[in-house]
Amino acid sequence: MRDLASALRLHIIAIAACATLTFGYLFKGAYPVGLALLCGFDWAIVNLLNRATDVEEDRLNGIAATELVARHARAITLGCLGALALSLVAGFVALPGPLAALRVLFHLLGLGYSYRLVPTPRGLRRFKDLYGFKNSMSAVMFVLSVGLYPLLGVAAPISLSSWGIAAVMGFFFLFEHTFEVLYDLRDVDGDRAVSVPTYPVVHGAVVSARIIYALCGLSAAILAAGRIAGVVTTRELLMAAAPLAQALFLRARGPDRVSRADCIGATYAGAAMLLVFLAGTAAWQRAGLPMDL
Repeated sequence: MRDLASALRLHIIAIAACATLTFGYLFKGAYPVGLALLCGFDWAIVNLLNRATDVEEDRLNGIAATELVARHARAITLGCLGALALSLVAGFVALPGPLAALRVLFHLLGLGYSYRLVPTPRGLRRFKDLYGFKNSMSAVMFVLSVGLYPLLGVAAPISLSSWGIAAVMGFFFLFEHTFEVLYDLRDVDGDRAVSVPTYPVVHGAVVSARIIYALCGLSAAILAAGRIAGVVTTRELLMAAAPLAQALFLRARGPDRVSRADCIGATYAGAAMLLVFLAGTAAWQRAGLPMDL
């Protein structure tokens, strides 16, 4: 079970599902459990395809379940592509048209992350082979899935202004980006060996840590600016605690000592914080306290 969880990158699925629930609540006042499960499914497909194509890099980085994935890479790839095709066809029948189309875009980006499908002056490349895109494309995919899935898939009035949604999604893009750089600090040896141009490979651990601190600060600043402008409430501003915790964790651990367990633990901690946020705001609302402070 531990190998299966590692192969699926269950921690990523968990935070994607929890974020979908959270943004469904913030944007539509609903808890879209079905969409959260769909988002988790979509990230499971992306994760498995990426694991099946990254065997060499994962071996160098000592990632758990790599040999299990390597033995079954062809079956994993065919199974994922088959399940993806069926789910996309079913989506155009069962889901709202814009959401079904968004899922196609999401998975095209996911395929471009793992396979050489991205046109560049040097031929077809993967997103992860391109400086900047390696560290940001996953964050883009998170915004598309956890943010837009509930916006397009929940049949309820939008409960936050367009500027408020932009502020929350801008915060989440920058904050999620910190996880990408944190994971790359862990994987620097394997990435360097296979010439993947991550920030730690190109700039080193110290500069990469500064990038994480800057991303944490900017993400919190967006929510603070939104609160001052009145486009978000104190409820949304509370999410600034997450990048603060991320920055404090990295400072305590040090960029040269980030481990696989640290990354997975930080991801599960992020998912847990989202659930605590949902539980706390629900309790606040049930107590009849004001929601627009």
